[in-house]
Amino acid sequence: MRSEKAVNLWRKACQALSVAELAYEKGFYDEAVCRSYFAALKAALALLASLGLQPKNTVRIGYWVQANFANECIHRRKLMPRESAKVLSDLRDLRSRAEYTEEMMNEWLARQSLKLAREFLAAVERRLKP
Repeated sequence: MRSEKAVNLWRKACQALSVAELAYEKGFYDEAVCRSYFAALKAALALLASLGLQPKNTVRIGYWVQANFANECIHRRKLMPRESAKVLSDLRDLRSRAEYTEEMMNEWLARQSLKLAREFLAAVERRLKP
C-alpha cells in the first residue's frame, strides 16, 4: 500500500465490513447488505488510490469506482479477476433494493452479500500488500 489515502480507505473498508457483520448478527439484514456494498466500494477505492487514482468529487462515486476499477484494475493492469466487477455491481444493486424499495432483505441475501464482500476484500488485500 503506497499512500496514506489508500491506507485510510482500506481501514474504512474493514470497518464497514465489521459493521455489516454486526448488523447481520443482530438480524438487521438491510443494513448488512448496505454495509457490505460500502465495504467493497471502499476497498475498491483503496486499490485505486494505491494506483494514484481518485475521483475529483464524490457525486456518483459508485459509478466512477465501477468504471475505473474495471478499466484499471481488471482490464489494463490485470490486478483483479474479471468477476470482481460483477461483485461490485451485484452488491450495488442489492444495496439499492435494500435502501430504496419496500423489499426487506432476508437472511440469505444478507449472508450472500457478506460472503461477496469478504471475498472481494480478501482479493483486494492481496493486491495492497507489498
